[in-house]
Amino acid sequence: MKNLVPVIATTSIVLSSCVPNTPEGGGTRAVRVPMELVNRTPVLNVRINEIDTRLQLDIGSGTTLTLFPEILSELDTVLTGEVIESIGMEGVVMQNPVHLVSSVQLGGVFYKDIEVRQDGHTAQHRVETIAGRGTYGRVGRGLFEDGKLVIDYRNESLTVIPPGAPDHEQAVCRGLELPLASEKNNLGLVTRVQTDIGEIYSVWDTGARGNIMVKHTTDAAGLELQARDRFETRKFVINGHDFGPVRMNVWDVPLPHDLHALLGYWFFSDKLVCVDFPGERIFVQPNDES
Repeated sequence: MKNLVPVIATTSIVLSSCVPNTPEGGGTRAVRVPMELVNRTPVLNVRINEIDTRLQLDIGSGTTLTLFPEILSELDTVLTGEVIESIGMEGVVMQNPVHLVSSVQLGGVFYKDIEVRQDGHTAQHRVETIAGRGTYGRVGRGLFEDGKLVIDYRNESLTVIPPGAPDHEQAVCRGLELPLASEKNNLGLVTRVQTDIGEIYSVWDTGARGNIMVKHTTDAAGLELQARDRFETRKFVINGHDFGPVRMNVWDVPLPHDLHALLGYWFFSDKLVCVDFPGERIFVQPNDES
């Protein structure tokens, strides 16, 4: 069965949601997981069906896991018969068969019976990704959406906080509170931002190696910018807090027209970021206050 959904699957972002997955066993305490930054990309060691692999952390993706065929062939998976159709950054339609894996371990966090998607990028893209950063797919936000997630680039760590964790562990999520735009929750972790060119919707995306302004946004503002040009907004206000100036790379990518920018590496690099999925909000604080 083919399932056609409005998904944008890229090297960095998939904008669909999955059913949240609650950790199995030991799931009432926060767990800190090592993370490595490779070429501005956060990388995690994940054990799937007793096989170790390296995956990119990509909270721009609403899936649980998206895996290259090269690693899927080593796993004992079950095909569900479902196929997700998605669109890559280049506008190419990709087919993503859905598999079922029996176990996923991320540090001290365990999950059972997880649906994963097969990556649909070209063999050349996969070869270049494996050679460049040694990753065989992505971990999406769908794996964490029942709790909280602390992303710490400076200390190269990820902390998974399940909903049943003690109050003092839940309280790690603190700092400036930035509400998510609930009207856009089908498109990812989206925030309303006031900029020099007006209000925009920005997606929080650890899969992006920089901050990205989508070209249709700059076109609509009457700016004569080409793909790969730089745009800087002096004002970048979220919920009354000004993070400007913010530099953006202009990309001509097929995002929905009501999404305007991606907040990537340059936004995460000097902040401690906590995503409170049930609360539909994000907390940020300077890393030197963590």
